[in-house]
Amino acid sequence: MILGAGGFAREVAWLVADINAARPGSWKIVGFWEHGTERVGQIINGIPVIGVNNVINYLPKLYAVVAIGDPKIKERAVHQAQAMGCQFATLIHPTVQYDRSTVTFGPGAIICAGNILTVNITIGAHVILNLDCTVGHDSVIEDYVTISPGCHLSGYTTIRRSAFLGTGAVTIQKVEIGAGTVIGAGAVVVRDVPPGVTAIGVPAKVKGV
Repeated sequence: MILGAGGFAREVAWLVADINAARPGSWKIVGFWEHGTERVGQIINGIPVIGVNNVINYLPKLYAVVAIGDPKIKERAVHQAQAMGCQFATLIHPTVQYDRSTVTFGPGAIICAGNILTVNITIGAHVILNLDCTVGHDSVIEDYVTISPGCHLSGYTTIRRSAFLGTGAVTIQKVEIGAGTVIGAGAVVVRDVPPGVTAIGVPAKVKGV
């Protein structure tokens, strides 16, 4: 089950199709599931939007992923799925390159096509790594972080829980991005950024809370 039915949810469905093409029978998509009911019964790219009653029919063997970029909304959706008894799938596109002996992924992580993760990297639960990102050695990405397409993290980068990186953001090595912080698109992070702020620009500077 894919939580959400927007653009990224459709991209996750495509990711699942690519996984199944490489490893037939890995996953069967039950449907998209949104919190509201206005789109229940609709078909989006061949996949139904399902309601709560349909979800219950597949338990307790149902796996979920949350295809929602906003970390706060994503966390609420995870809690909702947990309360219903869902397990969480970890989806890694077949093109992703990573050291299988030293890179770890938490439940519910979504790792999209074109990512390169080197060595000794920890990816937390429900992290989204969108298209064509790179992650350097000894980096830590905590739970619920969303990293938009084309981001590049140098070695020893730490991204704390529920942070959000906009498209094309870059870090130099050994920087920490605080919990709940938003890094703007194209920003270059050259020093630690505190929790709960917004930082933009080159170099990235705090612009709001």
